Amino acid sequence: MALFRGDIRSSVLQMDTSLSVILPYDRPVANQQEPCKVVYLLHGIKLNCTGWPRWTNIETYAKDNGIAIVVPEGYRGFYTDMEYGPAYYKFFSEELPELCCKMFGVSDKREDTFAAGLSMGGYGALKLALRNPERFAGAAGLSATAEPMDFALNMGGPLTVKEAPSIWGTDLVLKDEDNLFKLAEKAAALPEGERPRIYSCCGTEDGLYGQNLKFRDAMEQLPLEYKFESWAGVHDWAFWEVAVVKGLDYLLKK
Repeated sequence: MALFRGDIRSSVLQMDTSLSVILPYDRPVANQQEPCKVVYLLHGIKLNCTGWPRWTNIETYAKDNGIAIVVPEGYRGFYTDMEYGPAYYKFFSEELPELCCKMFGVSDKREDTFAAGLSMGGYGALKLALRNPERFAGAAGLSATAEPMDFALNMGGPLTVKEAPSIWGTDLVLKDEDNLFKLAEKAAALPEGERPRIYSCCGTEDGLYGQNLKFRDAMEQLPLEYKFESWAGVHDWAFWEVAVVKGLDYLLKK
């Protein structure tokens, strides 16, 4: 196994940005036999690219399953092209996968590429797959902020209230391209073989449980391959340690 923590220059963000990368081999890219599957694993609003490697056994999971894990720096932009700020969505959906395929030799095939994340990162992962099903075969949203505007204005605290106009504009209206419910409807209209596979879960004592149930109810009305699970738990690493294994097992072991 190899664990890298480093910095790359993003032309989209117009700055250097950090990432942690777990690779299931210790040899140069040129000596790979086959590009491996890759999961872009996104963090929550109060975390950074070190959270997943520090607080879970995700490296062991990567080793056991022979996959690469990329944990990028997500900042506090809800994985969205900000109205007054960087184009985070464009970076995560286009530039980052292209850079990782070139630098680390991971697979660029749609069937080998997945997204997952917790909280704000769960929203980001679901958006990546639902909006880019031609690139991402599926996504796992763990305790996801399924309704990010509601979270920012009513649940996240004073700082997220101040940040909201910078992300979504002063009218505070969520565009269809950032709305998971609208994106799911659009993805469901695709031919069956082109639809992404979706997993979501949330702890029953989590403040975001209501949002996740609402998303579940909407998803279950659509012809998408979708699974929802819930069990006792709150918004913490004890829940996500279990959730990430359940989510990635669903995505990878079909």
